[in-house]
Amino acid sequence: MVYITYENKELNMDIKSDLSRITIDIPKETHRRLKSRAALLGKSMREVILEALELTEECLYSEHIPNKKTLKAIKDAEDGKGLIKGKKAEAFSKKFGL
Repeated sequence: MVYITYENKELNMDIKSDLSRITIDIPKETHRRLKSRAALLGKSMREVILEALELTEECLYSEHIPNKKTLKAIKDAEDGKGLIKGKKAEAFSKKFGL
């Protein structure tokens, strides 16, 4: 189980009456990936989930339509073409100057 609390960002209130708690059941592998991604980003799992939700909402309500080059890049990534694999995030960051 993953426990997530949501803080009302607009009012920036940190009192319990302004928070909601949810419980979700996710596969162990998904939990591992979420935990790893959060650690890699130096964030909490809660922060990663809330940011993903915000990005999803932006995409859903955006009128942006990807061009042909972007659509090809998405398709290639989904098909596993041209991906670069590495064992450590530091090596990846160094390779791409991040």
